[in-house]
Amino acid sequence: MIKFFRYIRQRLLSENKFSKYLLYAIGEIVLVIIGILIALQINNKNEQRKTENKIVSILKEVQHDLGLDIQKSDELMAYYKTKDSIINLIQTDKLTYDDYKNDPQNTLKYTIMNAFHMKIHANGYTNLIENVDNVPKKLKAVIEPLNEIYIYNKYEIDKFDNRMDFITDRVMDGLAKSKDWYYRLDQPQLEDEMINFFLNDPYYKNDADLYQNASWMNLAYHVTVFRENAINAYKQINALIESNEPLPDFIPHNLVHLTTAQLNEYVGTFKIVKIEGYDGPIPDLNYKIQIQDNNLVGVMDEDLEDMDYFYFETVDKIFGQADIYLKGEFVRDSLNEITSLIIMKNEIVFYLNKL
Repeated sequence: MIKFFRYIRQRLLSENKFSKYLLYAIGEIVLVIIGILIALQINNKNEQRKTENKIVSILKEVQHDLGLDIQKSDELMAYYKTKDSIINLIQTDKLTYDDYKNDPQNTLKYTIMNAFHMKIHANGYTNLIENVDNVPKKLKAVIEPLNEIYIYNKYEIDKFDNRMDFITDRVMDGLAKSKDWYYRLDQPQLEDEMINFFLNDPYYKNDADLYQNASWMNLAYHVTVFRENAINAYKQINALIESNEPLPDFIPHNLVHLTTAQLNEYVGTFKIVKIEGYDGPIPDLNYKIQIQDNNLVGVMDEDLEDMDYFYFETVDKIFGQADIYLKGEFVRDSLNEITSLIIMKNEIVFYLNKL
């Protein structure tokens, strides 16, 4: 091909056809420029593909971290739910001498002397932020939700983790300085003086109250918020990178699949008519159930920051992002129409009628 172009150029010059040669030369330059532009475009696409593959790899790392922490959050919630139950027994004087004497697991005596810590994995997120300028536009949607998780949620969890350390350390240090039997706590059975302390000391009960407030009422709440955000971010990453891998078992999903027509049966506004164990005036609140991204969600009094995500265990029976946090059941009449909803949220049972 090169010899062919050289032959044409030499022929035009030998025949003194300069204007034709000039046009030919310009055409040849244009062809070279087009070739360069095409090569640059191919190179740019290759670089973009490499960059996108790198970001996808980082997002998969973020997913892995989120998965570890979601599973850890389940363990934390179960741990502090057990602690909460024990502290309720302490505060209501329902534990007995025999309970403390026959405690082979040493659960009771160390109730407020140890804690479960959740250190959020942030390596993937840090890597993503270091490469944030290279994130393709179609993948940028996940950055803001991840900022919420790794800045705000992480800050709150770390704060209460530190608070738990402070409380448990103070309890143990206080016992070590005031009780000559502290060093004997590790013995298989508690001494009578120790049992008397755990059963009757008012300051110990105060410490138990501080522990309960910091753990179940605060830390568990923030872990629940983190867990919901982490689950949603995990799913969002899956959709953005167009992953074909099924969601793992620790990500809540419908156990039965309903059509859009079936989901529409549940859509509507529900009003609270009764709260189990509560005799005061019922708050005038509406609970709106709607479809979002082919899933059912519930919003109390239009508070979009407190959105419940529903998954179906069976038709009419639902659970939330964490069983410990939300579960319920729709009730139908004789005509198979949905008339009401019973829902447990934060261990409080609400009865709602459909408007």
